[in-house]
Amino acid sequence: MEKYVLILTAAVVILLSSCSNPAAYYEVWSGNNSFVGGDYQEANTKYLNASKSGVYSDYISYNLANVYYALGEGGAASEEWKKAAFSGNRNLLFRTMYNRGVYEFESGNYNSAFELFRKSLEINPDSLNAKINLEYSLRRMTASNNAQQGSASGADIKETDEVSDEIMRVLEFIKQKDATVWEVNRNENVVTGEKDW
Repeated sequence: MEKYVLILTAAVVILLSSCSNPAAYYEVWSGNNSFVGGDYQEANTKYLNASKSGVYSDYISYNLANVYYALGEGGAASEEWKKAAFSGNRNLLFRTMYNRGVYEFESGNYNSAFELFRKSLEINPDSLNAKINLEYSLRRMTASNNAQQGSASGADIKETDEVSDEIMRVLEFIKQKDATVWEVNRNENVVTGEKDW
């Protein structure tokens, strides 16, 4: 057992010493562990300490935004996600747009949520969750428009053709693209004779 602890300790020391700023990486690592453990205040402190180093500020801003969101501070989270949006990393940019979309949706800003989910799908068109949330946002936008136009009680709101043509074209494009992928995959299995078990 002692041998494994010694090996693990040596690996961590080597890993941290190979970094240009090991203290910042340790703070982020420690902050991530605190966040996963539900200690958001500790995670916040660790990320703020790491941000002083100036290394990977976009990733640290993303992590801070997630902590603020978990603490119920949506405005602060949104500001940090906006900082993280300047990242050159497409995966981080996708996650940032997606999380901002969730925040806007939960805040009742369905038009903003729709745009953010649309942008996240431009980055990662394979995200099923972003597609679902895009459609939820569209439905809420439609319901909100119907309610504003004087629907009887607001309880019996139905989707209408009032949605802009551009939005419907985006949804149709996504559906067609998904249908094409499914059709190609289905045809490949038939041609190659693979069995789906």
